[in-house]
Amino acid sequence: MKNNFKRVLTLALFGLGLSGFFGLAKTSATYADEKPAEKPKVQIQISPVKNTVYLKGGDVSDFTFNVSNIGTDPFDFKVYATPYSVSNEKYELNFSKESSRTQITRWTTFEDASGKYVSDVTYSVQPNETKVVKYRVTVPQDVPAGGQYAVIFAEAIPKDDLNSTGIKTVSRVGLTLYGKTEGETREEAKISKYHLDGFRVSGNIRTSATVENTGNTDFRATVSMKVEKLFGGSIFEDTKGFDVLPDTTRDVDLEWKDSPAFGIYRITSTISAGGKEEKSTKIVLIVPIFVLIILFMLLTTAVVWFIIVLRKRRAQKSKLII
Repeated sequence: MKNNFKRVLTLALFGLGLSGFFGLAKTSATYADEKPAEKPKVQIQISPVKNTVYLKGGDVSDFTFNVSNIGTDPFDFKVYATPYSVSNEKYELNFSKESSRTQITRWTTFEDASGKYVSDVTYSVQPNETKVVKYRVTVPQDVPAGGQYAVIFAEAIPKDDLNSTGIKTVSRVGLTLYGKTEGETREEAKISKYHLDGFRVSGNIRTSATVENTGNTDFRATVSMKVEKLFGGSIFEDTKGFDVLPDTTRDVDLEWKDSPAFGIYRITSTISAGGKEEKSTKIVLIVPIFVLIILFMLLTTAVVWFIIVLRKRRAQKSKLII
C-alpha cells in the first residue's frame, strides 16, 4: 500500500515539474520580426489633443493647434467643433447630443484664409507638412457656471472619395476642449463598487470602482496600485487617470499586467476623485490552476490511502478478537 502511495506521489510531482517545464518553454519562445506595415496614403495627426480654457462672460480668447500630414499623399482637411458628452458608465462618447454643458461648441470658431472666424473651415496640407490652425472662443455675457465641453475635429478629405471596395473612408482626429467658467464651482464625487482582487488562479490582478460626478465641473479621478513582496520590497507601482464629466458616472480600473504565475503579495490600491478617497490593502495569493489540480490529486490520494489503512487495521483487529 505504501508503495502504491509513493508511485502516485511520484507521478504527481513529475506532472508538476513537467507543467513548470512547459510553462518556462512557453515564456522563452521567440518569434520572427513582423514585416513593418506600409505607410498609409492618408494619415492625419493633431497636437495637442486637449486644451483647458477658463471662461469669463464677455471674454474672447484665441488659441492654436497643429495638424500634420504623416501620410504619403496630399489632402484637404476640414476643421469644425462638435458637442462632447458620454452615454454610460463605460463612457461611450457622443459627438452629437447637445446640452447646457456643450454650449462652448457654438462659441468656437476658426480662422479662414481671409482672416475671418467661421464655424468650419477647410485647409490643404502636403506630406510631412504641419498646418497651424487658429481658433477663437467667444464667451457670452450670461454664461452658466460649471463646465463646458466640446471636441474640435480635423477630418481628412481624400482626393478619391471611394476606396477599391466602393466604401468611403474618413480619417479624423480630435482635440478635446474643456471649459471652466467663473462662478460657483463644485468638485464633488461619489465612489462606489470599490473592489480589489484577492485570491487568483490566473489572469491579471485588478482594482476597480465606479465614480459619480455630483458637482458642476469635470475632475480627474485617479486609480493607483502598489504591489510589495510579503516581507518588503516594491515590485510594481502604477497610477492611471480618468476624466469624469459633471452629471455622469464612470467605471475606473487598473490592472497589474503580466503578474507572476505564483506568489504571495501585499497589494494596496487607492482611488481618489473629487476630494474623496478609498483605500484597501490585501494579502493576495496567486496560484496556477495546475498546482491546485495537483494539490487536489495529492489530497484525494492521501484521503483514499488513509481510509484503506484504517479499514485494514480494523480488519486485523477483528481477526485478533476472533
